[in-house]
Amino acid sequence: MLESFRNLRLKLKPGRESRLLPIFQQGICVRTRLGLPLARVLEEVGFTGTYLVEKVQTVFLDGSAVDNLDGAIVKGGSVIALSAAMPGLAGAILRKGSPISGLRSNTSAAAIHRSVADVVGTVRLKLFNRVAEEMGPQLLHKGILLKRSDFENFVAGRPGLLEKEVLEAQLDSTPLSPAELLGGKSIPSDYFVLKIVSLSSSD
Repeated sequence: MLESFRNLRLKLKPGRESRLLPIFQQGICVRTRLGLPLARVLEEVGFTGTYLVEKVQTVFLDGSAVDNLDGAIVKGGSVIALSAAMPGLAGAILRKGSPISGLRSNTSAAAIHRSVADVVGTVRLKLFNRVAEEMGPQLLHKGILLKRSDFENFVAGRPGLLEKEVLEAQLDSTPLSPAELLGGKSIPSDYFVLKIVSLSSSD
């Protein structure tokens, strides 16, 4: 589902993927069929069932905590947020399957049964703490879909990031310098796929 978008390929200095991980807190875009269970959408992104069970402790769909990923249905424009264990009482209340989930204040996503449609839409996926650290690099090497304006805002908040960390850049196989990217403003589309390649990775 990514082939129709412009493609920005950045080759980074070794081990510098971590400088881009905060972009997952801001959120990346995911193109998916609408009406699918949340578990199915996340598995298509690259999360295994085992990882979702063992590592992802807190899940939000459109601002509501989710206990059953197979029962929560994703719709167009949905916002999904994944986190490892969160600290304190709030984290305990919002954790999947928490024995004190009854203390939530109308924050649980109800299961909605819908037939799977062939309509493809865009949802936003946010990753936090350990989930971003563990899954972020893998997704960056695979390629993530971003809104150009989100990328511009991300780069604007980190002056010199591209110049310091990027060794080579290509937009649809056309070489350009980090300066020519202009913080993303030179990308002639509203959405694009960002793929990261480090010196320690094979192209």
